[in-house]
Amino acid sequence: MIYTIIIAYLVLTFLAGFIGYKKAQETPEDYFLASRNLSSIVLFFTFMATNFSAFFFLGFAGQGYRIGYSYFAMMSLGTAIASLAFYLIGFKTWKLGKEHGFITTTEMIGDISGSTILQWLYLIITLVFTLPYMALQPMGAGYILNELTNGTVSYELGAILLTAFIVIYVFIGGMRSVAITDLKQGILMFIFMALAFYLISDAHGGFINANEQVFNMKPSLFQLNGPEGAYTPQKWFSLMLLWLLCVPMFPQMMMRYFISKDLKSLKNASILYGAIPLILFLFPVAIGVMGHLSF
Repeated sequence: MIYTIIIAYLVLTFLAGFIGYKKAQETPEDYFLASRNLSSIVLFFTFMATNFSAFFFLGFAGQGYRIGYSYFAMMSLGTAIASLAFYLIGFKTWKLGKEHGFITTTEMIGDISGSTILQWLYLIITLVFTLPYMALQPMGAGYILNELTNGTVSYELGAILLTAFIVIYVFIGGMRSVAITDLKQGILMFIFMALAFYLISDAHGGFINANEQVFNMKPSLFQLNGPEGAYTPQKWFSLMLLWLLCVPMFPQMMMRYFISKDLKSLKNASILYGAIPLILFLFPVAIGVMGHLSF
């Protein structure tokens, strides 16, 4: 059964790449930026899917287990702050891209600054520090496939297969394929994360009952600063600053400022990005907290 589900998912993802390929125009702007024509909903889902990746599926539950609901509070507030930066930085980036036809952030920085040194510095920094982040995705896929198949598919093979598959569908259809896939994956993310939350809560007598049991076991998981002061005021401040200055500047996020159909679409997507995680982030963190009843 599990192999049927995995194959069906891969086929649907490949079809998304093929749809992007069929709709593609033979221009760099269309291939890399989907002709700058994404609406609010699609833009929101591609924002979300490109940033809420393996660390969301695997890391959130782990942190919920270790740190508790303070992690949910920190991540939700940080994401809301990041969405504000999307609005401020993204608007200016979209306008510059539209006016000057910029396709990459590196191109934009080099042109508006007039500095080749700054352009290359930005390029090198983003390449170096994006690679570890990108590596998390095939690592996460490898762990998930290995677990779902009870070890039949090794961690290494799973990571290689998923990476190759992603490269193929992105290569075929460009940003349009990515956006279609992100929309599909974002919807699936909501559905299955909510379903997992419901099933695990129900297995422990309901969400409230489960949390009462965990509270009696480890009340520190319900404190704002977490167990043993995991999140001091200094850490809260530094992390909020990180969200404001770092997340909006991720190269994969900067590219998405260019692909909005108009400023209204970018504004709506930014608002959704700040609001939806208030619900979505609760699911995996709560699953991690309730995990103390099973592990």
